Amino acid sequence: MDFKKILVNFLASFFVLLKRFILLIISPYKTMRKISYEKDYYQPIIIISLVFIYFKFIYYLRDKIYPATLIYFLFIINVLLTVIFFYLLSKLFSNNKKEITFSSFVFTFSYSLFPTIIWFLSTSILYIFLPPPRTFSILGKGFSIFFVAYSMSLLIWKLIIGYLAMRFSSKQNFFKIIYMIILYLIWFIPYSIFLYQFKLFRIPFI
Repeated sequence: MDFKKILVNFLASFFVLLKRFILLIISPYKTMRKISYEKDYYQPIIIISLVFIYFKFIYYLRDKIYPATLIYFLFIINVLLTVIFFYLLSKLFSNNKKEITFSSFVFTFSYSLFPTIIWFLSTSILYIFLPPPRTFSILGKGFSIFFVAYSMSLLIWKLIIGYLAMRFSSKQNFFKIIYMIILYLIWFIPYSIFLYQFKLFRIPFI
């Protein structure tokens, strides 16, 4: 495959990515369902690349003990562990194992990273323009209220598209999905605490 064709495919995937990013806000259900059947691997590659750019950006913004490449590598491990865990669990719970595909999890979970990327990036930018400590003035309190509301809206969006990613990739009902999430948290929370103790991730990037 020549470079020109790769570039054209990459740009086409990038514009599809932008379109679906907007549609995940407007119509998350229909959009995530389409994403679960996607086969264009340029899209998750672009999303993962955006995360790499973020880690490089944040490395120069704050004092870091570990290089950005190492943190990015750990992020990839976290994502793979998450995807593999839910994929295998879905296979275990499914009556029709052939309909459960690993690629579906890769695509839906990649797109579910958007709220995470936006929140981490926006907080990093705010760190530049409004570094702590912040005052208890009216403006300071107003900003705090805005930031909490902003963070909550992104969290709700994350929960919605995260659930839909699970729903369309695992093909399971609501209660089985909740059960799988509980099983996931049983090992992921101690794992996150372990990463926090070594100052690798203060908040899980997932």
